[in-house]
Amino acid sequence: MPCFPPRAELLLRASRHPLAALMRDALDACGVATDETLLLLISGGGDSMAMLLLAAAVRERTDPTLASLASLTIDFGLRAEARAECERAVTFARHLGLTRVESLCVELPTQGNTLENARDARLAAACASCIRLDCTRVVLAHQADDRAESVLLALSRGVAIESLARLLPARQFVDDVGGGHVELLRPLLNARRTQLRDFLAELGVAWCDDPSNARRTRGALRSNPATAQLIESIAASTGELCEDAAALLSLRDSIIDEVLREDATSITRERMDQQHIAVRGALLVQLVRACGGEIARVAVHEALTHLANGLRTPKSFACSRGVTLEIDVRSIRAVKRVK
Repeated sequence: MPCFPPRAELLLRASRHPLAALMRDALDACGVATDETLLLLISGGGDSMAMLLLAAAVRERTDPTLASLASLTIDFGLRAEARAECERAVTFARHLGLTRVESLCVELPTQGNTLENARDARLAAACASCIRLDCTRVVLAHQADDRAESVLLALSRGVAIESLARLLPARQFVDDVGGGHVELLRPLLNARRTQLRDFLAELGVAWCDDPSNARRTRGALRSNPATAQLIESIAASTGELCEDAAALLSLRDSIIDEVLREDATSITRERMDQQHIAVRGALLVQLVRACGGEIARVAVHEALTHLANGLRTPKSFACSRGVTLEIDVRSIRAVKRVK
């Protein structure tokens, strides 16, 4: 059974720490009311344990019962130690005074990217929990180093602007499968990973680091001194860049909405040629999505090349869920084939 310092002592010392002011200001900036129910996504890791303690310390000042805080912990069964780490996080949440503490075991699909599957499953579970709790905001423990690492990885995958736009203090999330709709809050984006761990160590709270992180791409970034120094520089200046990316994507989406206002699944080639090159790829994606499918990035690139070369021969691209993107001499359209 984990042993933690006394609750009153923990909450008092945490409330006086500079990170508590950072947490409070971030929640205020997102328009979170002092009595609004929040769902905290936690694990046994250093970031989420620090977030849990800081959220409890900040909220305890206006809600001594902490009835307005709930927590969710998920074990995906990927490591033998994960169950014990989740149990530790649950025990800590209850020690701090949270009464609405939920722990789930979720089996991931065997196909696809494991990390992406885990992220999607975590957010889907959070949406379902919010429906049960009658709340609309989920708090995540991402911090400045996470955002800087995400910037580098997004650049390497060629999806920088889309990834940057997701790394905001607050953004909307819709679970396409379950239909849930929540706002994701990241109040620790101005805190460094080392700050959070120093905070826990100072207050005598232990945490568990996932050893598999060191074997992943992010672990390689952290272990290399050159990239670690680069991440430190990026972490201090990423916020404004992410906000600019979100604003540009919002502008792009408004253009697409106007272009497809009369017909969401087709567009003339003439109208497509009139659009800025930065809009065309997203237009193709939206055409396919309007039919209920998704189109691979490589197919988008091939379609744009076909259009840019002025080729008039018919061309089609298979998409997911039975949808096909068809290009002919006059138009571009997405079609769902009925079996």
